[in-house]
Amino acid sequence: MTDSLVRPSGLVMIKRYSVLAYGALGTMLDVGLMVLGSLLVGLSVSVLLAGFGIIDVVASDITTGPMLISALVLGVAGLFCLGLASEGPLGRGRRLVGFKLWEVGVGRALAVFAVGLVLLFIHGLLEGLSDGLPVPLLKGLVGLRAVGVSALVAMPLIGVPLSLIIQGAPVEQAWIHRADVPALFVVWVVATLTVI
Repeated sequence: MTDSLVRPSGLVMIKRYSVLAYGALGTMLDVGLMVLGSLLVGLSVSVLLAGFGIIDVVASDITTGPMLISALVLGVAGLFCLGLASEGPLGRGRRLVGFKLWEVGVGRALAVFAVGLVLLFIHGLLEGLSDGLPVPLLKGLVGLRAVGVSALVAMPLIGVPLSLIIQGAPVEQAWIHRADVPALFVVWVVATLTVI
């Protein structure tokens, strides 16, 4: 009887790790969408400024119409990604509670790897449709690939361990323990910009 009290049943363990998988995947997907959305919105603004001739960011000669349409498409896609991220677990303030630190780390590392694979799969699908698209939209595809590659390489090696160090820091200030997600975002952005 005491053995059943100490050792949880298989169904309880499946439920526990399903909650962990959902929470970790939701967190990493939200952070990835924030990175992708920020990148696309920034690219949209720079393309819009280039369309009005304020700055020169596009090397090829492209007329104002396709450039402004590209800025609109990039802006809508970026804002859509940011909107999805705001509605996810991070936007609702949901956090993984009741799990050991190493469980959260393994869950986040597997989740960010899965997010990276999905982003690269989406990039592969869209790359096949990219013939004849304006240069700014092709740069958006390069950004999508960079977010996926950085999710596969930098995030499991740097971002997730850094977030665990921040979460497990032996300090009393509660705000430090909540800085793990912003640290994930910063590492992902820097890694994405390095890949580009």
